[in-house]
Amino acid sequence: MRLLKIIAEAVLLTTLAVLTAGCSDNNVPVNEMVQTAYTTVTATVTSASVTTETATVHTEVATSDVTSTEAYHLLRSPEDIFIHCTDEEAQKYEFVYDSMVFSALYEPDNWHIKDSYLIDDYDDIVIICQALTAVHKVHSADMQSYRTAEDMANEWYQHNIAYSLLPEGSSWKNSARDVDLDANDQNKNLFDFVLDKLDINVTKQEQY
Repeated sequence: MRLLKIIAEAVLLTTLAVLTAGCSDNNVPVNEMVQTAYTTVTATVTSASVTTETATVHTEVATSDVTSTEAYHLLRSPEDIFIHCTDEEAQKYEFVYDSMVFSALYEPDNWHIKDSYLIDDYDDIVIICQALTAVHKVHSADMQSYRTAEDMANEWYQHNIAYSLLPEGSSWKNSARDVDLDANDQNKNLFDFVLDKLDINVTKQEQY
């Protein structure tokens, strides 16, 4: 259930301040701190799932007569975004969403979407990714098959969650405002991205 996934990711992001202090005075190794955060997230999801299941029973009864509770989506097909190339090398593209023009840069096995955080409807993101893959496909992590619009949209959605929850001024928040849909990040969740960031930070600290 998407709600439980968002709860887990929210709890995970609240531990970022602790995780990024891996070299603090408490001398707790980063790996142990990461495991503690993972345990906290797991416990939260388990608890939330019980609460959600109970709430669902009451919700189904209360909303049985409601005609529709689905969110309103702006897109119906990939053609709705009017994606088009803006350079001779077939690398720079633009598309339209909600009356705004977005830039999309294609490099081998990577789509870079500028200001991707502004598009937050998951179903619309899937359709946009369908349009992107129709222009240029991106290899999967195995470099044999190709990524689907759905798993690209999942990665995009992870970036959106990170952007919405990280504090202003955070370098991580700044990097989360855009998304790179490449082969390396297929099927990664927010926890994986945090580990990647920590690995980068630890490596930099070891160099000095």
